[in-house]
Amino acid sequence: MISILDYLSSHPLAVMAVAFVILLIVYFIFKQLIKLALLLLLVALAVSGYYYFKDPHKAPENVLQTIKDTRRKSEKIVQTGKKAYHKTKDVYNKSKELSKEAKEFFTKKEEKKE
Repeated sequence: MISILDYLSSHPLAVMAVAFVILLIVYFIFKQLIKLALLLLLVALAVSGYYYFKDPHKAPENVLQTIKDTRRKSEKIVQTGKKAYHKTKDVYNKSKELSKEAKEFFTKKEEKKE
């Protein structure tokens, strides 16, 4: 471990190369997150600009109202998604039980024939 630290302290170019590789790895890991954040920022700026050009005096009120509406609607969508998830989970469990029962039924039927 000490030899690695000695090598890196005596070769700053190697430190820069390692730092570049680490930054590149972090970039590729978070690339989609960065794109999403930039897209959301662009949308927020566009909405703010629209309200500002439409009526500069009421722009802050309109932007805040839009944020509240968006938050309310997104919470409703999340709740709907949770309900759908739980329903599909129940359907999956019921179908799993049904397939076990069908397997038992057919195995008992085959045992009776023998």
